[in-house]
Amino acid sequence: MNVGICCAGVGAAATGDFVRRSAQAAERAGFTTFWTGEHVVLFGAYPASKYPYAGAYGGDVPIPNPRDPIADPLMTMTWAAAATTHMEVGSGIMILPQRNPVVLAKEVATLDAFSGGRVVLGVGVGWCKEEYDAIGADWAGRGQRMDEYIAALRELWRTDRSCFAGETVRFDDTYLYPKPVRNNDMPILIGGESDAALKRVARAGDGWLAFKLPVEDAAVRVAKLKELTIAQDRNPESLRIATAIFSSTHTDDLKRYRDAGITEFNLVTSGELPLDEPGLVEGLAGFGRQFVETVADW
Repeated sequence: MNVGICCAGVGAAATGDFVRRSAQAAERAGFTTFWTGEHVVLFGAYPASKYPYAGAYGGDVPIPNPRDPIADPLMTMTWAAAATTHMEVGSGIMILPQRNPVVLAKEVATLDAFSGGRVVLGVGVGWCKEEYDAIGADWAGRGQRMDEYIAALRELWRTDRSCFAGETVRFDDTYLYPKPVRNNDMPILIGGESDAALKRVARAGDGWLAFKLPVEDAAVRVAKLKELTIAQDRNPESLRIATAIFSSTHTDDLKRYRDAGITEFNLVTSGELPLDEPGLVEGLAGFGRQFVETVADW
């Protein structure tokens, strides 16, 4: 099994220097994907939204201090890809309905070409209405745009002359180059734990990125995903099914996730790694021994 890591892009870890050094150290430690998340802006209060992962970092909002920096995921992925040689770089997650899909298709295809086919696009609808409002994106129609944007990305990557006619995005006689490296395509993993998210994975995703998946619920949710995927005449065994784990996750729980059908892990750290070079290298090497080496032969 593979283990990715999400350790950079927020607060003191949101610097080019930390991204470069942590990506290089993570690659040496055997991590297979370098994940980074997204929020364009933060707010002092969220009266219109409820954070679905409250308590994950000890608070009711993702970043308690709205002045803490959060690096853009594409810039972070580019910086990490340039500093490494074989580790994947992934967005975990990018809030897809807030972005222009044609522009995004160009950006990630270029990064994929430059990196030799190492990009994984993790996407989700997000949870924050305030952020949608600030960007000028329609909150109510985010699900429809999510579906159409995924289809539009595929069309632009997979075809020579691209044409698409949706309700929220349309283009005709369109040529987008460079193409992604892997058969003019790249993996799109979809985040979220709701039934709607699972249905979207089954219809259109190459995998599922779960963040808040209790180990005791994993078998039922993975079975549900596979059932939905079969109903779409797709092969559920081809899906990448990843769940977040933490430094406190025990080996027994890793085995239970594996037995439930999880195919890879994403180690999420939050300010646990030292900023200095010796501490950072040793911290990531230690996580490598704790997790990467543990699951290597599974």
